[in-house]
Amino acid sequence: MKYCKKCGCLYATDVCPKCGIEEPINQPEPEAPDKKTLTRQWIGLLVGIPLFIMAIYVVIYMLYARG
Repeated sequence: MKYCKKCGCLYATDVCPKCGIEEPINQPEPEAPDKKTLTRQWIGLLVGIPLFIMAIYVVIYMLYARG
C-alpha cells in the first residue's frame, strides 16, 4: 500500500484515486555522512548521556539536601 502525502489516502494503484498525483519512482539515496562527523557524533553521545544523567542526580541531591 502506498500513502499519498497530499491527501493522506492509502491506495494500491500507481496513482492516488483522490488527488491523482503520481508518486516518483526513482528517489535518490541519501548520502552517508563522512567518518569524521560520524565519530564526533558518537563521542558526543558517549560523553553527553552520562553527563546528563549525572546532572539529574545532582539536581535531585540538591533538592533533598535542602529539605
